[in-house]
Amino acid sequence: MKPIIIAALAIAAAAPASAAITWTDWTSASAAGASGTIGSKTVTAVVNAGSIHNWQVSGGTDYWHSSGTTPWAAYDGVSNTPTNNDFIAPDTGSYTFNFSSAVTDPYLAIISLGQTSVPTQWTFDQPFSLVDVGQGFWGSGGFTIAGSSITAGEGHGIIRFSGTFTSLTLRSSTGEFWSGMTFGESAVPEPATWAMLIAGFGMVGAAARRRRPVLARASA
Repeated sequence: MKPIIIAALAIAAAAPASAAITWTDWTSASAAGASGTIGSKTVTAVVNAGSIHNWQVSGGTDYWHSSGTTPWAAYDGVSNTPTNNDFIAPDTGSYTFNFSSAVTDPYLAIISLGQTSVPTQWTFDQPFSLVDVGQGFWGSGGFTIAGSSITAGEGHGIIRFSGTFTSLTLRSSTGEFWSGMTFGESAVPEPATWAMLIAGFGMVGAAARRRRPVLARASA
């Protein structure tokens, strides 16, 4: 069994436990829209109705970490939190986020959706799943999810869309001080990584085939 165990360990070493997330570097924003990059891809926020109420594109308060590199509980369910302090905050209205090339299974990290006395609902044109929710910079309110809508009165957390998209649309129901957001995408394994994995599985199969005759003779 030793060759099989060694091959399996080689596969485990070649495969990352959890792919790192590339978060948006928002580079410019105004009430009329925002733009930034996710790795080599460009993302733009187009205002269909309403305005970008608040934003942070360089420096400022770190809303993602409770101290240093320790994330708030609302964001510790992913491999890594945003590496910058960026976010944008849409007001009441409709917004379309366009990506220069398709993003796969994108994340959306949320800062302070709504206020305790002013619940806010975001409705998307695509379904999503909840990844994490919990204590954030402003509190620890939960989320109510119904269909493609998420509602909160001071909610912090992360959701994820399943599929490949070149755009996503959001409708925000209520204006309050601000509800922040940023997008992220998991890194796709490099071709060399896939080749190592395939080779590793081949080693397992070959070792198993070589071992069977030995076991058969021993039991005869």
